[in-house]
Amino acid sequence: MLVLRFQYKGERGWKVPPNVTIAGHEIPLGLASVFIVLLSTAIVNLFTKSIATVAGVSFAAGFFVIFTVSERVNRKKHALAEQHMREHFQLLPNDTVERAQLGIRPGNVMVTVRDYNTLGHLKWALERIDTKEQDIVVMSARVSQFGTAAYDLSTEQIFSDYEQQLFTRAVSVAENFGKHVSLLVVPARDPWSAIVQTANNLEASAVVSGLSSKMSAQEQAFYLGQAWEAMPEPKRQFIFQVVHPDRRVDTFHIGPHTPSLKTEDVHLVHRLWLNITREPGLESLHHHDILTEALTRFAREYAGHDRQDILRELRKSSGTTVQTRALGERGGGDGSTSQAAEPPATTKPTPNKKDGGPSTPPVVGP
Repeated sequence: MLVLRFQYKGERGWKVPPNVTIAGHEIPLGLASVFIVLLSTAIVNLFTKSIATVAGVSFAAGFFVIFTVSERVNRKKHALAEQHMREHFQLLPNDTVERAQLGIRPGNVMVTVRDYNTLGHLKWALERIDTKEQDIVVMSARVSQFGTAAYDLSTEQIFSDYEQQLFTRAVSVAENFGKHVSLLVVPARDPWSAIVQTANNLEASAVVSGLSSKMSAQEQAFYLGQAWEAMPEPKRQFIFQVVHPDRRVDTFHIGPHTPSLKTEDVHLVHRLWLNITREPGLESLHHHDILTEALTRFAREYAGHDRQDILRELRKSSGTTVQTRALGERGGGDGSTSQAAEPPATTKPTPNKKDGGPSTPPVVGP
């Protein structure tokens, strides 16, 4: 312990008192006193009690041999396990993520993983997807500050022991379902950008994630939507689904999409259409013409003096709920939830970030 006090430079939760600092060096008086007492006792015992000395030395030597043999055996086991892991996962490094190079079909589902103890969302996706018709890509975004254009990442920085254990668990889960998954690790500075760029390059139709322990599903979708908006063209829209531990599912659209209209909104548009088509010269008017005119007027008024009035009315109606549906369901199943599709309260709202899912299965073909 006295030697470790000088060798170990990290933070300690507790130290044996007292400790005196002289010229910037800490002198552990308490720990040194304990050492002197024990050393004195051992020396006295060595010269006064021969039987106890022999027994003590034999005891220490026996345990030293046992620990040494055990350490060598465990070292061999870990070496074999590491060799097996490296043979099991053959790394195929690429500068960019390309769907054709990975042999993945368009319209695939990308499942993001981070913690090997929380893979419930992967099980949820495997239960609902037929991998013969639709590929599943298990993707881990490795946050790293080392990767730049001038420096290459080493193998240990890209695929560490933790990624090996994470993907081992993921493969084990897939094997339990008798299904195949593709594995992908992407080093990145920002995990949200890595997710949307990878989904775009793979032409994924959906991204499935587990619920974060630090933010809500709405916040996850909001930050993912921000990353999507910041990505340069061309970019594809996709479905983002967050699976809760109780298997509830929140569904969001990332990118511009057809909004989900309430029944009363559809009836209102239809009533307007019936009234307007009675006017001379407007017999051939379509429903979408009414929506186009209404949105054009709304944009003009929002940019004018009525901006604050519009924002006040929108805040009143922002709690309107929409129906969302879990992956692969054909009707209102257990995975359906009702939620308000809005950005987190601590961030500035931005348009077209997310919305509740429509009444159609989110995973579609290319």
